[in-house]
Amino acid sequence: MTFEAREPLPVRPIDWLPDTDDASPPDELDPAAILLTCANCGAQMLERKCKLICRCGYFLSCSDYS
Repeated sequence: MTFEAREPLPVRPIDWLPDTDDASPPDELDPAAILLTCANCGAQMLERKCKLICRCGYFLSCSDYS
């Protein structure tokens, strides 16, 4: 198996990041919102009895998050 050498991607300045002096502290994250967020796709999961189910098929049973 052979691989072709490629040119490296150009390095761009990171000008889209906020200055550290002007950055406001992040808001506190709600643990319930984090728990209800799908680890696979990031969508909000639905509560069904003892399970959290996502539309992508990912799920957590009550033994996973209790």
